[in-house]
Amino acid sequence: MILYFLEHINNVHLGRTKLMKLLYFVDFNHYEAHGRPVTGATYRKLPHGPYPKDAEKLIGKMERTGLLREMKVHHKGFTQHRLITLTGKFDPAKFSGAELQTLERVAADWADATAQQIEAATHREAPWAGTADGRKIDYEMAEYRGAIGAEPLDAALAKSSRFATYVASLV
Repeated sequence: MILYFLEHINNVHLGRTKLMKLLYFVDFNHYEAHGRPVTGATYRKLPHGPYPKDAEKLIGKMERTGLLREMKVHHKGFTQHRLITLTGKFDPAKFSGAELQTLERVAADWADATAQQIEAATHREAPWAGTADGRKIDYEMAEYRGAIGAEPLDAALAKSSRFATYVASLV
């Protein structure tokens, strides 16, 4: 999936932070729609939003095998960690039609967003908000997704009641 985003939306806004949030949206969107994530990665709640637990290992392996390279770029007062494809090419044959549609939708939705915008969006989602700092974000919490405060009050109350019951069951 990393190579997909590097090929399809590799613009000035695509640094490591945004890329990790794109992976989260693909997995949680797909889980919400199809009952399973695309990668099955474990996401942790970190201060800047969800982060795949093994992302560093995967990126390191991709760098060692010559698929990509990480560069530090200064952009609008921030140091951005950009991943640049070297020999890596996205292989659509490794994904189902539904998975490709999820990738395409996430790319279309977030192509022009900055890291700060996509980070803020993840912070408004119930899976991130309902998870303790540093803990695993449970895919089952995808049922409670949606921007907090962005739906009618009756629907929000019904979801929040189910969400509170779900969170209490985890303790």
